[in-house]
Amino acid sequence: MSGYQIPHFGLARQYKNLKEELLDASDRALSTGQLVGGIYTRSFESWLAVKTKTTHAITVHSGSQALEIIARHKLLLHGENNNGTPTIKLPNLTYPATLNAFMNAGWKVELIDTDRHGIINVNTDTYICLVGLYGRKPWAGKVYPDNYSCIVDGAQHWLCADGDVGSGIAISFDPTKNLPSSGNGGAIVTNSEALYRFAMNYKDNGKSTDFSHPGTNTKMSEQDCAQLLVRTKYIDEWQDRRHEIANYWIDCFKDLPLRCLTDTIGPHAHQKFVMYMPDRNSLHTHLITDGIESKIHYEYTLGDLPISKNLVKPDMLSTSVMLSRGVLSLPLYPELTDEEVEHVAGKVIEFYR
Repeated sequence: MSGYQIPHFGLARQYKNLKEELLDASDRALSTGQLVGGIYTRSFESWLAVKTKTTHAITVHSGSQALEIIARHKLLLHGENNNGTPTIKLPNLTYPATLNAFMNAGWKVELIDTDRHGIINVNTDTYICLVGLYGRKPWAGKVYPDNYSCIVDGAQHWLCADGDVGSGIAISFDPTKNLPSSGNGGAIVTNSEALYRFAMNYKDNGKSTDFSHPGTNTKMSEQDCAQLLVRTKYIDEWQDRRHEIANYWIDCFKDLPLRCLTDTIGPHAHQKFVMYMPDRNSLHTHLITDGIESKIHYEYTLGDLPISKNLVKPDMLSTSVMLSRGVLSLPLYPELTDEEVEHVAGKVIEFYR
């Protein structure tokens, strides 16, 4: 239980509001005796396909697993027409799970710099992974190519994808995300029949191909899917509230010596509210002292990690490295009251005055 007046995540508040519905959903799911692959999994996958305007949705254990499965499928497609291991370009500023997914799938990796919002903005025919950092849709205004050169990590921005999924997007239902699972969970949404068949076989240890291809066991439980179905009833309302809070703060901070990486330019899911300022650590301490739990996303780049020592990566003067030294996240969730939203804004303004 957080000791902060305003904790960074609102999961306890959300549970309090939905407690009876969530417990009832768990009871109904557990009472069937089928704990995976049942009616609640199928119902949630159907909802997810409709929500993302896609043909297929496949639930797996985590967003990281979803991205790794897509990466494995793309690697297989590459091998059918090419020799050697391909290289995927990843943004230098994102969570290590993105890097791990491709390294575990067997790709070579090159880390590339980002723009001032932490987004890759390149036009290339080589393999790239687009990451919607903090909920901002990457390549805003462009359509993701429906081919195997572009892979999309949609863990933070999938709710604003609006059908633009390329050949498939990886989704996360981690408890810190906009649509949180009570445990863990992820999904692939796609219009590709080939990716769908590969993912369905891979997630079930290769069973549908009589175990002629390797796979693993990665599923969401019926209980998690049943609880997520409860939360789907509120997700549009929650997203509206996130947008409202973010827009209010952007307006409040427009004259301060900081930059909101969470902005109103292009589609944004507002998964996090992130600011950049040179004196990040001082503001971080100021907010925590006042009972506001701010966090740093992310205080290191992928190139800083030991596992990246042999990878091609940007230098220490790159934009992505600069961002990592000055980013700070405010609490952002729909359960914040108007008074709390105003209080957070006031404390940030107070710091600079």
